[in-house]
Order: sequence, then C-alpha cells, then structure tokens
Amino acid sequence: MTGVLAHEEAERLRSAIADALGGLPGDSTHAPDPARAALLRVVDVLESSAGAVVLAADALVGTQEAAELLGVSRMTVIRLIDRGELSAQGGSVHRKIAAAEIERYRTGTLTRRRAALHELAQDVTDDLPADRAISTR
Repeated sequence: MTGVLAHEEAERLRSAIADALGGLPGDSTHAPDPARAALLRVVDVLESSAGAVVLAADALVGTQEAAELLGVSRMTVIRLIDRGELSAQGGSVHRKIAAAEIERYRTGTLTRRRAALHELAQDVTDDLPADRAISTR
C-alpha cells in the first residue's frame, strides 16, 4: 500500500523533527520524548498508509465514529459496550467512547489475534498431513 508521503518526503520530515526537537535535555528547545515519538509515529503512518487519525486520549467519539475507527459496524460497537468489552459514557442512546478506550480495545484485539495466529502456526509443521483439518475452536 502506498502512503500519503513518499519515502524521501518522510525522511525530510524525520530530519526536520530531529532538528527542531533535538535540543539538549533541560534546554527550552528540548521536546519531551513522548512528543518526539508521537510526531515520528505520525510520519511513519503517513509514509505507509493512506491516512491517519489523531485524537486526544480524552476525546469522546460516538458509536458510529468508534465503529469507523475500529473497522466494524456500529451495531458491533453497541454489542461490545453491552458486553462490557468497551467502556462508554452516557445513556443507552447517546453513548460516547474515549479515544484511549478505543485504542485499548484495538491493541488488545490485535494482541489476541496475533497470539491465536501464532498458536495456529505452531500446529502447522512439515509432518502435518496436507489433508488434515486444524480445529480453530
């Protein structure tokens, strides 16, 4: 997948970030490491994908926007909230979800998926007959 930024543009931005935020610790020009890391991460994302969404951790989004950020349907987000897998504020109609909570859920889901894929990959060996079905549940 091509990104919004070409590799050369991304390298120029990384260099500019290092120049602008690279003061010595304690200097007024020295940016905190999390700020530098966040800016470099944005450049990485824009280099490798078609776009990025940046939200403050305490920003609240509705169920439709949460669904779009997670790549699921709005009804799935509502079910996740009802099952307690995703925390939300508000009543049963106008629910709001913190951006940090969306990221927590997304990261947890990605970790579980990777673990399941790794476990499945461990079952597949050269000794496994080609016609053997592997149970995933």
